[in-house]
Amino acid sequence: MALNLRLSPEEDQQLTALAETAGTSKQKVISRLIRQEWEISEAKRANERDFWEIMDARSELMERLKNA
Repeated sequence: MALNLRLSPEEDQQLTALAETAGTSKQKVISRLIRQEWEISEAKRANERDFWEIMDARSELMERLKNA
């Protein structure tokens, strides 16, 4: 899929520097950053889901602790 990306001159310089440092293309840097952000987002969702599953499974204990 093709995509036009509008960057400020400063953002373009930063992207260029990232690509040069990594020895890769700007497109690959952007793809990597999207993938990293996706993985972070998915991990946060999984953590939140797990937290609420634990809270639900331990609701009686949590209520007793609240009233202690």
